[in-house]
Amino acid sequence: MNVLRAPTAVAIGSRVHPDAHGIDSAAWDRLVGADNFYGSHRWVRSTHLASGGDPVVTASAAGVLLGVLPTWPGEGGGDEMFSLPGILPGMAAADGGRQLWLGTRRSVRNELLCVRGPQRRPVLRALLGRALDLASDRGDDGVVMAYLAGEDALELAAAHPRARALLHSADTYLPVPPGGAGELSARADQHSRTRRRSEMRAFQRTGTVIKTVRPTEDIVPRIAYLIAQNRARHGSPGGPQVVLDALNAQRATGLLDDAVAFLGLRGTDLVAATLCYGHGDRLYARYFGYDYTGTAPTNEYFLLTYHAPLDYAAECGFRRYRTAISAWDVKVRRGARLTPLAAVVLPLRGAVCTPARQREHNITVAGRWRELARTHPLAMGPEWACWDSPLP
Repeated sequence: MNVLRAPTAVAIGSRVHPDAHGIDSAAWDRLVGADNFYGSHRWVRSTHLASGGDPVVTASAAGVLLGVLPTWPGEGGGDEMFSLPGILPGMAAADGGRQLWLGTRRSVRNELLCVRGPQRRPVLRALLGRALDLASDRGDDGVVMAYLAGEDALELAAAHPRARALLHSADTYLPVPPGGAGELSARADQHSRTRRRSEMRAFQRTGTVIKTVRPTEDIVPRIAYLIAQNRARHGSPGGPQVVLDALNAQRATGLLDDAVAFLGLRGTDLVAATLCYGHGDRLYARYFGYDYTGTAPTNEYFLLTYHAPLDYAAECGFRRYRTAISAWDVKVRRGARLTPLAAVVLPLRGAVCTPARQREHNITVAGRWRELARTHPLAMGPEWACWDSPLP
């Protein structure tokens, strides 16, 4: 837990590192919370090995690391998930300008790597100020930290008077029941149970067998091939080699030691795979892949991304299974909880919107999420209250 404290009288200094390599990994990971797997030193370091180093901003006092803020250049207009107009249509200029993105490269869930206690606000202010300086030096128009856990977004925005926290997405997770997927299905209504049984029967008719394995060197290239097909189907850039480079970098940093692969096999043919990672008592679903060149999918996503991982999580003592963004309605119907994700936007000059426009935007977007979960009230927890009420 990030509970490290430093004397309030000690001056906080900030600096920019060329990448994560030279930063003490133990000091970094002391700032990593229970739900901040993608902020861990190993994960950020793996992205630098795979894609080239990105600057990392740090804040320290008296030789103690108090805060870390990874950065990366974003995807511009080529990828709606990682461009300002893509995640905040109507709030950003059509071209979005050039933003320095804060947080882990291509992460769809960020949390702040920062101490708790009286030093937290000054440390966040120091990190954000140095990030703005870096953006100015690079010729960017400002900074944005997207896919940021809701509470953290409000804290980061409060560290600068021109920063705005704007709701734009939602993360999903499932509390892991002791009985795994079977117990979760048993809690569902009759219609949902009937639908789950139908999906299972259709899957079984394909003859596909599920196997749970560690992602060893011999199987990783085959998994990368499937993941690349799925990414291409949904408009994400990069072919099999890009995915394989990322997975090999994860092996180099030890991440794959805590990973597990759920494979769909038809005979000796690998047709589908889901890759998950353990972090404390959390299990994270990160990649799904399918061989669309061979056959049409028949509920492999459901079986390999819900059923098998939930059973595995229950057996291994995980308490929460994070299933990330996208397909929210499908996930909510299967018992997932929604948690708010927001972007903190801070231009070099001025503000992206007025405080009144910020409140209007957040109330409207939160209302859409409540409508999505209208028939599943347990999907929306109390953390949404500050986003859909007209608080100052």
